[in-house]
Amino acid sequence: MIRFNRPIQTIALLVMLVGAPVTTAFAQDVEPAELPTLFSVKASAGYGLGRARQMYGHDGSSEVWWSTGQGAKLNLALDLPIIPVDVVDSLGSNSGTVPVVGLELEAASGYHLSTGGTTNDPIGGGVFQTTTRTTSYIPVTLGLNARTSFGGGLPSIYIGAGGGVWIVGTYQEDVSFSDHSTGFTRKMHPPIPFGLYGAIGFELPLMYDPNDANSMFDLFAEVRLTEMTTYVYEYDAVTNGTSNTVSLDPLSDPSQPYPRDAARSASNVSLSIGFKYNLY
Repeated sequence: MIRFNRPIQTIALLVMLVGAPVTTAFAQDVEPAELPTLFSVKASAGYGLGRARQMYGHDGSSEVWWSTGQGAKLNLALDLPIIPVDVVDSLGSNSGTVPVVGLELEAASGYHLSTGGTTNDPIGGGVFQTTTRTTSYIPVTLGLNARTSFGGGLPSIYIGAGGGVWIVGTYQEDVSFSDHSTGFTRKMHPPIPFGLYGAIGFELPLMYDPNDANSMFDLFAEVRLTEMTTYVYEYDAVTNGTSNTVSLDPLSDPSQPYPRDAARSASNVSLSIGFKYNLY
């Protein structure tokens, strides 16, 4: 019996050395794959409340401070991860860690329509001049988002900042008079305005898969502060019902009581709600 003791020990040692990698490999094979986000597409709709730097006129006895950022907003964005960060899965699933985007580049566009700022100003003889303003923009912005997550399948919060240009689609003011005199339309031709924004957002995963440690669709809400300045140096005043056009500017227009300077700076705070598709 003593003679066979050493060979048995040797065989047992070899089994342990060979079996350890096999056991480890098996454990790795059964763990779910962690799939990082390649890119995300966001679509949302919202509304903005604005505040202009200049007074545009009066509505009765109330002053009207109108911002071109006030109105409906449709937004579309593409997010590209720059710095992925692994966060421990607080749901306790077998996925272990969750690949979460720590920093992402966001390119965005959309369609912003502002309808508001109607003023009624007295021009003498009991006659009032009514001005109705309509402005639409197509923003083209680039920014960065920094994100933190509460874990796999749980909400995340992000903050972002960026800037860009707002391509002018429509910028006009329709002027009419209470005595039914012939009105006209100011058709502005401003340079493309530049703006800056800051944002804070909240995202909720809708289709979280513990095996992938990711979610294909998210619901998100975002609050954004935008600061933008538009310069109006000249515009065409077109008489209603005719083709008569006169080139004017804020200083030479006798029917332009407010404002008189070319710069029209405005800020607005908007709330948007939408869906986010993550490709991973």
